[in-house]
Amino acid sequence: MVNMSKDVEFQDVVYTVKVNSRSVTDSKRKCLLQGVSGVFKNGQLSAIMGPSGAGKSSLLNAISGLRTSGVSGNIIRNRKTSCYLTQEDYHQPYLSVIELMQMACNLKLKPNTDHEPVINEILKNLNLNHRRTNYANQLSGGERRRLSIALELVANPTIFFLDEPTSGLDEVTASQCIRLLKNLAKQNRTVVCTIHQPSATTFALFDHIFVLARGQCVFQGGPTVLVPFLSKLNLHCPTYYNPSDYIIELCDSDDGTIVTALSRETNNGKLMCSIDNVECVGNHLSDVLADVSLNMKNAVTSMFLEKPKSKSRALLEKMKALTKFMQNDHAVSGFRQFSVLFSIMMLKIWRNKSVLLIQLFHHVFCGVIFGLIFFKAANDGERMFDHLKFCIGIVFFLAYTQMIVPILAYPSEVKLLKKECFNRWYALLPYYTALTLSRIPFQILFNLIFLGLTYSMSGLPVEYFRFGLYAIIGLIVSFVAEGMGLAIGATFSITNGSVVGPLLIAPLLGLAIYGFDFAADIPMAMYTIMKMSFVRVGVVSLVLSVFGYDRAQLDCGDVYCHFDDPKVLLRFLRIEKVYLWNEVAFLVMYIVIFRTILYLSLKRRILS
Repeated sequence: MVNMSKDVEFQDVVYTVKVNSRSVTDSKRKCLLQGVSGVFKNGQLSAIMGPSGAGKSSLLNAISGLRTSGVSGNIIRNRKTSCYLTQEDYHQPYLSVIELMQMACNLKLKPNTDHEPVINEILKNLNLNHRRTNYANQLSGGERRRLSIALELVANPTIFFLDEPTSGLDEVTASQCIRLLKNLAKQNRTVVCTIHQPSATTFALFDHIFVLARGQCVFQGGPTVLVPFLSKLNLHCPTYYNPSDYIIELCDSDDGTIVTALSRETNNGKLMCSIDNVECVGNHLSDVLADVSLNMKNAVTSMFLEKPKSKSRALLEKMKALTKFMQNDHAVSGFRQFSVLFSIMMLKIWRNKSVLLIQLFHHVFCGVIFGLIFFKAANDGERMFDHLKFCIGIVFFLAYTQMIVPILAYPSEVKLLKKECFNRWYALLPYYTALTLSRIPFQILFNLIFLGLTYSMSGLPVEYFRFGLYAIIGLIVSFVAEGMGLAIGATFSITNGSVVGPLLIAPLLGLAIYGFDFAADIPMAMYTIMKMSFVRVGVVSLVLSVFGYDRAQLDCGDVYCHFDDPKVLLRFLRIEKVYLWNEVAFLVMYIVIFRTILYLSLKRRILS
């Protein structure tokens, strides 16, 4: 008979990671978990304890499914009804508590479900009713933690995994948080959390303690059994001393003999100590694994084979399983996810008034400065190189402005994406589509303001067709640059991205200005290399839009001008035979390339 309980059970779990080595050929691996076993039962609040570096977070990540690479052993849990709360409380910015709850209901509950009773009950039970209209960043640490729990409670999960839920909280607030988790466990849920060193009051609130040291289980059972268990091994906890402090200090200062003895006593987690009997007895995990048929097991559990036939095949199977887990079993359709996310993203952009005003000022100010520098100079035949500088400056502004902002702002959003995708709020594709489309309206608006100012103030011909080409090329360049910035922001952290971005854009800018004064002497192979720079392609496209399409002769007065005919300038630059729409096609190709890199980077970050 299949075990349909809501327990979390694991046996012989090993977790290894690669570590940096001075030798390039020496690929060392460190074992974080050394074949630990255990059971976290439904209706109980379980704590994973241990000194720093003991493997607490590693065990939580392994049994929750957050980490699969390097994990082996047998793990049983209902993965469709579990959720994971990270140590940091990431929430959508510029949304109130009630709006966040409505967003969660729209994504997690089936259509035509009445959201109001669900929201009211959850906020009342978690004492957040009085903060309904406050933004998440206006809440205290304890309130943000309760909000994280409230958002996940919308889907009524049966298993909660929490990493250091009391981190950063004072002792009173931490105790209140643990009491809240205990109440959740009593409501027919399995609650598992990591905690470093709880106070004596907080320690007594847990129903089950799982103590790790050096990747091994040294105790598993109720908190009241810990002291008698240690006394049996002649390890006497001093009177009025916090038992949790004692065992952590004991394991942290041990040279290895005590940890080995304690791990042997519990059989590395296969044995559990109960209140009735200080002697450790076997848990029922082995019987469950023996009785459950493999087919039924795959339907309701998450299994990782201990000894896969090959590393590549095992990695492929894990990635397929996790990809299926990420993208399936959502409460609403992909289109519904997209519509909810799109409206939320547009609302966030609109409410971020300070950023909108800064961007508006930036584009207006720079547009006016460019216009004053090249004021009424566009029809002067003697200023050929100034015309080139104008086109180069426009493209440089659009490329750098649109690239640098996502590099600095987007990495923090990726952390929120990882948490919400793992907890099955939505799939990646609806999010990616909403992200792409929601950024377009304001980007078009601000860039058109800049392009309109520079076009009119520089004195370019009042021709709607020519301005249309000018604006289209400017917008496409900005879309390419934004895609590049998002791809970098999705791949690297803020620190690394702020270094990688300028390193990548610098050669693209160099190729953009190369050879305009000796275009006839540039070898054809160099032209192929220059096509690799979307900035160069943008400059050439802008020059063609400004001086091509039968542009009227420039004004030189009574002085001879070699470049008064725009066709002469195009011939000098060796672009008179270049077809503008071919260049536009190159820019569109770069949009596709960078957006594809963005999608793959987000997928890699989620699967990792």
